Amino acid sequence: MMLADRAALILTGGGARVAYQVGVLRAVAEMLPPGAPSPFRIVCGTSAGAINATAVAAASDDFPSAVAGLEAIWSRLAVSDIYRADFLYFAQRFGRWLLSLVPLANRNASRSLLDNSPLAALLRREIDFSALRRRIDGGSLDALAITASSYRTGTSVSFCAAADGMPMWQRSQRVGVAAEIGPLHLLASSAIPFVFAPVRIGDEYFGDGAMRQLAPTAPALHLGAKRILVVGAAWSSGDATRARVDAGPKGRTRAPSAAHIGSHALASIFADALGTDLERVELVNAAARLIPPERLASSPLPLREVDLLVITPSRPLEALALEHLKALPPTLRMVLSRIGGTRAEGAGLLSYLLFEGAYCKALIALGYRDAQERKAELSRHLALS
Repeated sequence: MMLADRAALILTGGGARVAYQVGVLRAVAEMLPPGAPSPFRIVCGTSAGAINATAVAAASDDFPSAVAGLEAIWSRLAVSDIYRADFLYFAQRFGRWLLSLVPLANRNASRSLLDNSPLAALLRREIDFSALRRRIDGGSLDALAITASSYRTGTSVSFCAAADGMPMWQRSQRVGVAAEIGPLHLLASSAIPFVFAPVRIGDEYFGDGAMRQLAPTAPALHLGAKRILVVGAAWSSGDATRARVDAGPKGRTRAPSAAHIGSHALASIFADALGTDLERVELVNAAARLIPPERLASSPLPLREVDLLVITPSRPLEALALEHLKALPPTLRMVLSRIGGTRAEGAGLLSYLLFEGAYCKALIALGYRDAQERKAELSRHLALS
């Protein structure tokens, strides 16, 4: 593949919702012969999407097998593989919260709702991080970029495992740094604020990469992508958290629940920046088409037209999550019900936390159907036809 024809895959965040991405990738894998290398020389992941990105990058020499392995993991997943949600855990957490109210008590207790140490074990067990460098040296991968947000500087940091000579970057609010990707980078990128604890890498603490990420396509563009496939995990036609809140008995609007507010906040973190960034890329494309090639070559800023394809869910994932509510561990289901997370307007929070096989398989099936409906576009975009 010529350098100027690099194809990039961008997998955005969204908690359990990113199982949807696996269905899209399965449709792509079926378009390739068995044992074919990845059609994506650049892979970028943010938040939970960073986990999918790293898994396919680590096995980029055999893309169909990589996707099959990833689907197997998501299909058998349980909440207990990602975070603790048992009664004892919540009882201990409530006790620590009460203790923190006592004068002179320890103020250094965890600021997170959930303990994701099971996820750390899952990542070490299921992803061969040492294979990333072999894939780069072997030529099936040019770069993997995992984005996290620095709590110290507020900067969006993209950690890049890349081939020699690949450019890093430093712009306002974002930076690319060379790194050997490991479990800590994925834990940092997926550390949703307040839900999971920040992760220390070097002398800084990092949180979810979707925070402060104003330009989700930027890492792929900086790394030289000419064609970009973006697979999101937010319903493109709207979000269930924007639905009208039920009226009260006297026709007054009911105040939003804690889960409704949380759903709204998470939707803003994971979806809003992507929409704005995609509009910006389309504007640059329009400008590049109007500027003569010789003028583009002399531009002080790099301008080029990028072939962009975006696939997002065709139905609201909140409604799908409610269909699988009973799969949630009883203690967590009780906690969510107390804050409105089992009602329609608060189900967005549920859709991010429901790491259960049945729900994940339904998301994978939806992603596969959505990608199949756009098979001709995918084939053209990936130069497979």
